[in-house]
Amino acid sequence: MAGPITLSARGRKVNGINTVRLTWSGATSTNVDVYRNGMVIVTTANDGLYIDSTGDTGRARYTYKVCEAGTQACSNNARVTFR
Repeated sequence: MAGPITLSARGRKVNGINTVRLTWSGATSTNVDVYRNGMVIVTTANDGLYIDSTGDTGRARYTYKVCEAGTQACSNNARVTFR
């Protein structure tokens, strides 16, 4: 049985845009679903890295999780706040 997926998220501004670097380990599927604030934003290769350019520029708070694609086998929630 696969172990838990561990997710970390770090935010920074890139050209004024709120951008979040997600890194994870423990997923075993070929692809993972990346969730932002409860919605799938992308299905991407399970390579342990995804950069989310949110399109937002102001104050914001995001909650992320990564799941084995198409399943409910998910990571911890990782929160990022832009002030």
